[in-house]
Amino acid sequence: MRSACCLLWPGLTAFGLAAGGVPIARHGAPAAVIRVRNTELDQRMSAARELRDCLREATGALLPIQPFSESARGPCVVLGTASDFPKRAGAFQMRELGTEGIVVRSQGGRVWILGNSERALGHAVFGFLEAVGFRWFFPDPVWTVVPRVPNLDVRVDLRQAPAFAHRRIWYGWGPRTPKLRTDYDAWFRHNRQSGAFGVHCSHSYAWHIPRREFKEHPDWFALVKGKRQPSQLCVSNPEVQARIVRHALEVFRREPQRNMVSVEPNDGSGYCQCPKCRALGSESDQAFSLANIVARGVRREFPEKWVGMYAYAGHAEPPRFPIAPGVYVQITTGFRYTKLSFDAQVKAFRDLGARVGVYDYFSVYPWDWDLPGAAKAGRPVQLAVALRHYSELGLSTYSAESSCNWGPNGPGYWMAAHLMWDPAQDPRALLQDFYSRAFGQAAKPMQRLYERWGRGERFSLRTLKLALLDLKEAYAAEASPAVRARLDRVAMYLHWLRLWGDYDRSARWNQWGKLVVSPPEEITRRARECIVFARRIMDTGMIHAWPALHSSWFARRFAALKRIDGFEFKKTTAAWKKERTDIPGPTEVAADFTSDLQRFRDLPAVEITGRVFSGRLAPLRDRLPGAVAAWGEPPRSPLFVESGTHWFAGKAGEVLDLEYRPFDGGHTIDCRWTLRDADGKTMANGHAKAAKGKSVAVRVPLSKSGLYAFDPGTGYWHAAQIGGIDGRPLVVWAGRADRPGKPRRTPLRLWLPRRGAPLYFFVPKGTRHFVIGIVSGGDPFTSIRLRTADGKTVLDEKVLAGSEVSIIVERDRREYGAESAIANHTVVPGHEASVTVPTGADGAIWSIELSSLRCIVELYDVPPWLARQPAELMAPEDALASRGGD
Repeated sequence: MRSACCLLWPGLTAFGLAAGGVPIARHGAPAAVIRVRNTELDQRMSAARELRDCLREATGALLPIQPFSESARGPCVVLGTASDFPKRAGAFQMRELGTEGIVVRSQGGRVWILGNSERALGHAVFGFLEAVGFRWFFPDPVWTVVPRVPNLDVRVDLRQAPAFAHRRIWYGWGPRTPKLRTDYDAWFRHNRQSGAFGVHCSHSYAWHIPRREFKEHPDWFALVKGKRQPSQLCVSNPEVQARIVRHALEVFRREPQRNMVSVEPNDGSGYCQCPKCRALGSESDQAFSLANIVARGVRREFPEKWVGMYAYAGHAEPPRFPIAPGVYVQITTGFRYTKLSFDAQVKAFRDLGARVGVYDYFSVYPWDWDLPGAAKAGRPVQLAVALRHYSELGLSTYSAESSCNWGPNGPGYWMAAHLMWDPAQDPRALLQDFYSRAFGQAAKPMQRLYERWGRGERFSLRTLKLALLDLKEAYAAEASPAVRARLDRVAMYLHWLRLWGDYDRSARWNQWGKLVVSPPEEITRRARECIVFARRIMDTGMIHAWPALHSSWFARRFAALKRIDGFEFKKTTAAWKKERTDIPGPTEVAADFTSDLQRFRDLPAVEITGRVFSGRLAPLRDRLPGAVAAWGEPPRSPLFVESGTHWFAGKAGEVLDLEYRPFDGGHTIDCRWTLRDADGKTMANGHAKAAKGKSVAVRVPLSKSGLYAFDPGTGYWHAAQIGGIDGRPLVVWAGRADRPGKPRRTPLRLWLPRRGAPLYFFVPKGTRHFVIGIVSGGDPFTSIRLRTADGKTVLDEKVLAGSEVSIIVERDRREYGAESAIANHTVVPGHEASVTVPTGADGAIWSIELSSLRCIVELYDVPPWLARQPAELMAPEDALASRGGD
């Protein structure tokens, strides 16, 4: 019997083993030869040898490599370009596929592997090998899947060209060890990255004119606030223009194969303010004016060459004038300092004459910190939607800034590489291919693990325990050494998460800067364990260990060590980073995994089902009077918010006199408020301002009857309680404000809640469990107590929320405000308490008491609205309907 080799390439027709296939191997012996046209070409022979070696791994057969001859008889695999076989290429209609077009076709006892260029031929080889069953999921060879088919027949018909003319998933900070470089280069090649239209748009002013020339030629550099500085160039200076044109031409002459030279400004601000540069216009006008000059100078000698730019940050806006032929613009998906939507920005640059591509952010270390679900690449389905949209916009190239953190983001990176080639592929089918081929019988629990991360849930001890339980099930399901080696890699990543969490929780300080959780020796021990282990797993690529250990972010992430008296931070941590470089072996991984399971044995951990509540908010005092009456008449609790949206019902013609009452004399009312209707339409806005510690009233007219959402605009040291809405149902929204892929909302952040001042929420009928999230806050502890109307305590915990990541985000937000990229992109970890609903306690109002400082509260799988007393509580219609009669 011959082994069935089903040739499946996701998104294409399936070509399975059938009569008439070309025999490749029989019982581990070669049944065909590899025939190569032009064997003197090194690149081609390299592709042929890799094809031979891969087929030997799969079949056990070492196929001979021989020169191609039309007269040769017998089954063969033919490698060549369209120019080698013009008649056959014409029959395959390869010309219309472009430079990177490929054809892989079995015909007449031969498998033709053809490309329109040497680069394309390599793509064709790896496309063929994927069809045979090879996969290069992650760069680490542990993640290479080799099919075992000692009897192999091939019947295949692939004809393709990539959707993007250049495709590049690359690491910020780069692959910084020899193994990481070798692994990455192989993955890049195997997954058909790069492209015929080479792109170079990186920050380049300092490349063209180095900062070391500032002393001799200060007039070449930017004038900022009356002083020359080397932040940017003086783009109106004719000497600067000539120098960059000259340098660009020198590069093209030296590297004739190069397609593009960047003329992108240096990263950051500091554009020139001299009179001539100001006369050019905005920062965009300045940057693209120079790009036009360089493009014209280049094209006089090299009419097919390009200069590259980003539409980014200060020059994200399109310029006021046409863009010259030869200017290529990659439009960034982040740092978009423009009021235009991304689609409108693309159209505007295209209308000005630019050819455009996309620069995306799959993972940025100080945005996602190697945490699961925190990066765009860690949410593959969301990423696939964006990638397909960029293709539909006609963007011609795709550059994706990423990280060497395949632990949380690997499936997304691999899927994206395939969608960059063919965005029409089904991303869910690609992911299913990953789960089944990478994990075999363990596919189901590993799919559950990655899909939980892919939903973008916050990292917490709850999610870590659930991942460990998934991995435990996976180990039990699969005995294959290759699969278990991959599970070991995932176990290393989870162990690193455990070590970082243990350090981070031990290293908290209070508002006065005093370490208050653990003694110094425990903090240093846990820091050392985390740092040493991070270096040991660097070469696995599971975390982006280089910036974690060697960038400026290291000192910020381990800032608590600097608060320990006598601790020599630089010297001691440098020694830890060099202590061990060996990757843990199976025995050690197994011991660590057992320890991790034991560590969280007693931690309750329930799944977030993602239940969404809809319908109009309705008062419980009208719909469920019994549930309200069960609480009696408790006093109205104070509600001082640093941020939070208040929902209430109003009538047309009402005029509300809302009073801002500052938390105490240290707080100042200086708040820009907004009133919206239930559909999000702005109905009114204004500014409330008073002297420090003083109250102030604002008059808010209501133009129609219905529900309103009032955002008071309170903030850090501007916390207040809002009066004047008493006597009617009133709730504050306590859902997740930074849900990935959704517009950011205002979180509920309570300034200084205290025990004895409960807030109330509704637990719908049929609810078995839910989750309370405390994202950040505390001093550093937060206590949570949940009670039912009969006085029973369901939960009483003292927890640590937030992390040093939260502190970094807060500081960046205060420094940069709305333009803080870290604050706008980071999904901060938090504490999540799993709550099991006692029998008979569903379909009822519960109370929550918090004792904390500046804590963000989130409710999951119950309606996310809190009230000051039961009689004020509202909940969505469908949550109330599920309870039945009262």
